[in-house]
Amino acid sequence: MNHTTPYFFANNNSFETPEPQEPTLHFAYLSRSQLCLLPKKLQRLLVDNQYGVLDKHQVTTYRYNPACQFWAKTKTWQKVTYNQFKQAEQGLAIYPKKIDNTPKYAGSTANNAITGNASLAQVTNSSHPASNVATPASNLSQAQTDFLQQRAEMLRHQYAQNQAQSPTEQSYSPTVNIYKPEINSTMLLKATHQVRQNFIYHVLQASENVEQLAQLYTGYKNANLIYDYNLGCSERNPAPTGTNLLVPSGWKLNIEGGSTNSRSVHIQWQGPTSGETTIQLEKKRPDELSFWQHYIVVEPGEYTVAVNASGAVDTSAFTIEEPTFAYEIELLDELGEPQANMGYNIRLRNGHVITGQLDQNGYANVSGPDFENAKVSFFELADHDWSVGNIT
Repeated sequence: MNHTTPYFFANNNSFETPEPQEPTLHFAYLSRSQLCLLPKKLQRLLVDNQYGVLDKHQVTTYRYNPACQFWAKTKTWQKVTYNQFKQAEQGLAIYPKKIDNTPKYAGSTANNAITGNASLAQVTNSSHPASNVATPASNLSQAQTDFLQQRAEMLRHQYAQNQAQSPTEQSYSPTVNIYKPEINSTMLLKATHQVRQNFIYHVLQASENVEQLAQLYTGYKNANLIYDYNLGCSERNPAPTGTNLLVPSGWKLNIEGGSTNSRSVHIQWQGPTSGETTIQLEKKRPDELSFWQHYIVVEPGEYTVAVNASGAVDTSAFTIEEPTFAYEIELLDELGEPQANMGYNIRLRNGHVITGQLDQNGYANVSGPDFENAKVSFFELADHDWSVGNIT
């Protein structure tokens, strides 16, 4: 998209020597992917519409203009001189989109004497420029006074256009979106980038032991499920009464999303567990995205989540399921005859061991959420006395 900035001059016959006309200024298009590669300081100048990228054909024309900035990238982006810019492989020339083009004269002109360093128009850059145009000096001619009035009117018009085009905070409505979990998705209670083991602290009482705590929080009477997360404590060195133990207790799910033009987001969730929380966000530009996330403790069931950011609302609904792993065990001899009533052990990933006995047909069916990658062995058989057969 090209932007042009015309320069206005009065066409009055009382000035025999016209002011030199500068070329029309063209700004080059810069894609968003190119913009994201620039340093933050340079991005802000371009995004805030203070500067534009000079067309490559106009860089030479404006190289001596002090308002023009040259940037080049070696290891990092830096502001450089024109000669350094010209030699760099990656470079960018930027020029202000809003410039005070008030013509100034020093000394005297050929036909109309202007003493001292008199300015034809003095405009203060404020919120109401029209009220800051200086009254013409008494020694100016009528033609010069008319020029000043025309120039002031042009500046007022240009300022009004710039204000109408400049984005303000009021022009951006707050937005909020939930990225994860996706709506109508199903989440399994197993360790992933989004689901994690939840932990709580428990002070060991005199009437308790670690095996009881493991049974209470995990469902398995296995002290190693507690000791694995508490250094310095083990079966050989039991935790004394009063120890603050870190205990695994269920699962937690990550909810994440993004928001613009808001300083906080309020999250509410309902299901087998429910709650709410408010997250404070960093102050950013109204069009700049802020990311947020929060972990909630979950159990199997249906959940709904609602997020509010300064009046903007987004919702999501999803399902939490506990994975179930099922195994069929059948023990046969070399002739294919079933080995009835044989005892077996199943060692789970968490170290817990489950014991059982095959039926009259040498068969058993076991299942559970923690049976992933379980290992099977038999009481009366050594490891080298049996092997895994065909798995169907």
